Amino acid sequence: MRKIRIKKSTFIIMILIVFAFGVIWKASLLAFDVARAENLYINQCANCHRKDGSGVKRVYPPLKNADYVRDGNKIELLRGMLFGRSGRIVVNGYTYNGVMTTEIDNSLSDEDIALILNYVFIKLNNITDRIVTEKDVKEARKQGKLPPHK
Repeated sequence: MRKIRIKKSTFIIMILIVFAFGVIWKASLLAFDVARAENLYINQCANCHRKDGSGVKRVYPPLKNADYVRDGNKIELLRGMLFGRSGRIVVNGYTYNGVMTTEIDNSLSDEDIALILNYVFIKLNNITDRIVTEKDVKEARKQGKLPPHK
């Protein structure tokens, strides 16, 4: 078996290329269509969660700087968006016990729905290490409605 030898300079160049791709990927994530995402969020979510994501204390939970979003599973969050949810949840120390009917327009594409949750992650919570894709939305649709929170 023959060993492959790589010069130290070649190895360093390879590491730099991998790093550059990571930086480019992160920049492309942050450069998503913010205007379109914000417009979708405002039209689909702001009636309850407010334009700035602050919600209405004890009535509609916040989405901005929300531990529920920060710690939540993206498929579960998508299922709530798509099908609504009910029951008791605690967000940032406040209890919410109600029904979230979905306001997501049935005519929205999976790309649009992914864009909304990406907006919530990136712009309202500064979460840049989780990307929501159309594939995630399809998986959430497949899993269906969430059981009520207890």
